[in-house]
Amino acid sequence: MKKYFYIIASLLFLSTYSSCSEKELDLFPPSFDDIADINTETKLQQFLNGAYLRVASTTNYGAEIIAFGDILSDHAYVVNNRYQFAANLNYNSLNNEFAFYGSMYDIIVSCNTVINNEVVQSNANVVRIKAEAKILRAFSYFTLVNYFSPTPSSGINQEYGVPLVLTNYDSSITPARATVAEVYNQIITDLNDGLKDAPDVPFEKVTLSKTAAKLLLSKVYLTRRATGDAQLALQYSNEILTSSPNVFAPVSRAQYQPYFAANPEASSENQPETIWELDLSTSNNVVTGIGSNLALPGLFYRADPNRSIMFTTNFFTSFPDTDIRRKGTEVTVANGLLTTTGAGTPAAGAWTNKYPRLTESGIYVRNLKIMRFSEARLNRIEALNLTGQTAIALTELNAFASSRGGSTYTGVNLLADILKEREKEFYGEGQRFLDLKRYSQPLIKSSNCTANCNVPANDKLFVLPVPQPALNANPNLNQYPGY
Repeated sequence: MKKYFYIIASLLFLSTYSSCSEKELDLFPPSFDDIADINTETKLQQFLNGAYLRVASTTNYGAEIIAFGDILSDHAYVVNNRYQFAANLNYNSLNNEFAFYGSMYDIIVSCNTVINNEVVQSNANVVRIKAEAKILRAFSYFTLVNYFSPTPSSGINQEYGVPLVLTNYDSSITPARATVAEVYNQIITDLNDGLKDAPDVPFEKVTLSKTAAKLLLSKVYLTRRATGDAQLALQYSNEILTSSPNVFAPVSRAQYQPYFAANPEASSENQPETIWELDLSTSNNVVTGIGSNLALPGLFYRADPNRSIMFTTNFFTSFPDTDIRRKGTEVTVANGLLTTTGAGTPAAGAWTNKYPRLTESGIYVRNLKIMRFSEARLNRIEALNLTGQTAIALTELNAFASSRGGSTYTGVNLLADILKEREKEFYGEGQRFLDLKRYSQPLIKSSNCTANCNVPANDKLFVLPVPQPALNANPNLNQYPGY
């Protein structure tokens, strides 16, 4: 599986893949303006594979989007000169590191090309290809609206969604922002459409499935939180937990550390805990840009020459030493998932080993986990709380924490307890900043902070600025208020 996308993507995609121009939506190579060239089922699959590979680029989920979810949060900090605008929450339209605004539209345009294709005759496989493209387009828009728009439950500046483009590539269009509600409606429509025709069992975990669509729907409903959304989030979480194919199952406490950090790829990749992961390999990394200059192991791993992101001592000590997500008694200190030991470790922080640098397949080639079964379990707990079933939610939350060797919660502030357990489960996986944002929590950095250490809930800094080149190229695109 390590070379799956690279092999079947072929020169149709690889010979033209390059970084996007700065122009708004100028993301599709001009040589492919005539999309009638996509006239076979094989080419349609190749285009979808190109979209999957673009998700794994360093600008997107191959490195930076995941890193920003922790850098912007309250439990991580940067120990060198990388990402200083993000680390200090001192960004604006001219000075920022958020190149993924444009590159996520790159994925969307590729998905649009697949979804809108009317040349290739429909059959079961073509229907499956288009279903995956709809789920991937929804995932891309959910990423954009999460970062570049206010959270829907805040009620603030709801006219500042992101531009919705559902047509094929056209360099002349200048789309304005849709409303936040319109973007969420489109995401939900795409996910429901994709859910109908996506495979029950993915070919491998590097492709999307019905279970991935359900997990995304549960997360979208927990973020939007309109009337009835909590019940829908509960429904989809329950479906994952009770009726998913047996290729999906929770990771045990004994398997947890190997799932991330074991050297054999078979212990970590294509595991039942994984709902969707990105396909990394030496060949694929030529396309995605993952390597010694930029990779998640290069940012998080304690022994990498470019190590950059650490977790605060307060966060480290919030775990009991029995918690497998810290270092635990089951593994040595050096092999723990969160450890204060290692080359170049300052006294005031901890590294994570969730992203090992060297594995049996080489350097920077461990597949990256994007969706996990454990999130369905925590989404169910969150939905139980929102629907008033607090006693059941607390019982299940403590059962989940106990399965990791973690802390026991009182439930006095059950939402805070749920968010704390999510923080412990998904640190280093890019979720903390968005968890704080979607519940309109303040961002308080109690240590390792020199600027913007106490950001009030719903402050403009929770909404990233659209980069200035995109604004220059599109006169109908407005910057978020305050920038």
